[in-house]
Amino acid sequence: MRDSRNRWVFLKHESRPVLDAADVVYWKGALKKILKVGAEFEFNLPDQKGGCKGNNPCCPCVSINTGCWTTCVKKSVCEMPACDGVYCPDFETACIGCEKFKIKCDGCKERFDPSKNPNEIRSRIQEELRPSLCYGIVGTGVHSITRDGSLLGDKGMEVVTVGRRVDYWEFYSMVKSIMDKAVSKGAYMNERCSTHMHLLASYYGKTNKQKREDDAENLEIPGVPTNISEMEKDMPEIIMANFHQLCRRYQNAVTWMTIALDNPKHMTRWEKFRVSVLPISAVLNTMPNVQATVRHNSACGNPHGNKYGWVNYELCSFTPAGNVKRFHVEMRAADGILCPSAIAAMACLYYALAVKAVEISRYGILEVEDKEWLDKSLQIKEAMMNNMKDYNAGDRFSDTSNLHKYYDVLREESLDLCRQLKHILIKTGPAYNVLECLAQKPIALRRCEGEDWEKIEKDIEVPRTEETRFETKVNEYIDMRLIDECKTISEWVVAVSSAIKEEFSAADENIETKVRDYIESKRNDGDLIWSDKLGTVVSI
Repeated sequence: MRDSRNRWVFLKHESRPVLDAADVVYWKGALKKILKVGAEFEFNLPDQKGGCKGNNPCCPCVSINTGCWTTCVKKSVCEMPACDGVYCPDFETACIGCEKFKIKCDGCKERFDPSKNPNEIRSRIQEELRPSLCYGIVGTGVHSITRDGSLLGDKGMEVVTVGRRVDYWEFYSMVKSIMDKAVSKGAYMNERCSTHMHLLASYYGKTNKQKREDDAENLEIPGVPTNISEMEKDMPEIIMANFHQLCRRYQNAVTWMTIALDNPKHMTRWEKFRVSVLPISAVLNTMPNVQATVRHNSACGNPHGNKYGWVNYELCSFTPAGNVKRFHVEMRAADGILCPSAIAAMACLYYALAVKAVEISRYGILEVEDKEWLDKSLQIKEAMMNNMKDYNAGDRFSDTSNLHKYYDVLREESLDLCRQLKHILIKTGPAYNVLECLAQKPIALRRCEGEDWEKIEKDIEVPRTEETRFETKVNEYIDMRLIDECKTISEWVVAVSSAIKEEFSAADENIETKVRDYIESKRNDGDLIWSDKLGTVVSI
């Protein structure tokens, strides 16, 4: 038995009214409909140095060491009394016109190789992924493919996806397609790469341009708004404040679950592009102030601040009263990860954090100000995520040589996070199972043990099983309400078992136990409930 009540402390203040039960129902329902997650994947590309197409006349023949090149092509017609060989001013090597002349290009660093040319790779991936260039069109899921100055291979490749509503399997399929295509062409990840995710309540910008029938130009139409938001009313600030407080409380846990480098002393990249938000409180500051403080703290040399917070609020906008007009946060924690299962699970995790923020907003603002807890968390953070050196210092790693001291704490915090979000996660797919694996043993620990990406993916993935004939039949009785008005769930199970017994009795005589176990499993996962009013099992 676990009792975590003492770890949930809330502050109530009239300036930030709590949500009532109706508000919670509304915002949970709204976010389920409109909340999207978009991802940005950073890849290094091979660096093509040579430009030779294999026709350089200065390259020697493969037989040059045999000395055959010293034979003069004029030897048979030469009238000189004595042959000076290669020292003769009229010497012409027989290599010219030799049928056996051959240049060895394989392995030559000057040889042009299209498969290692960054521009060629980006072009081929563009053709295959067909970016929509519009956040309102999903297509293959890819919005654009760009370059980034911090990546290798002519600024590498950043694949930006269109934000989409959260479903584990849809996200998994999109990510797997992107990664398979990129890796097959030589793209790779290292400490320069990261995986950023954007969590946003749907909105679309620049929508005021329409085409007039009498003019081929796109003209702005007065009175048409420049932005369309699916958020039908401003979000109470307390939800965003609790989201930030959850990020602080579980910053170390999320970072732990997303470390992915292969050196025990450097299991994750530097902090410079994901500066900790642990010291920044949403209890002591309004969210507009939190937004400004995150920007200031993650300046990285920019006097105007920057977007490089562990969580970035730059794209959020607020009303004068502090409520949220546009909800759009960027989560910058994760290293570059080549496991589709892990990425899909992280998308579900961020979604679940937003929903959890709504749920706890009934009770006030979550306090994460306990000095003993905060000091310990900052200590752990420093052992896992550090290094703010200059860009040109050549070191983009965090020093994790002392992180082993905190493995148990990090595992417990990560599992606590998974348990707190389980009721939300199980409705998105098998994200909980994957996250539980990552909490116990992050990708970095697996890579340090010598596992490759393929082996890691196989270990953490949850295979998508096809619905069996038996499950299909039971679900038919649920979906069609073929049996209802039962007094208890036991009566319903007996009735359904009796109805399908003939079809399945030859294969399994204990059909009633099988139906009961299936229904109980689905109820435990939150997929089914019993309705007294209907007298039947209902799918949710």
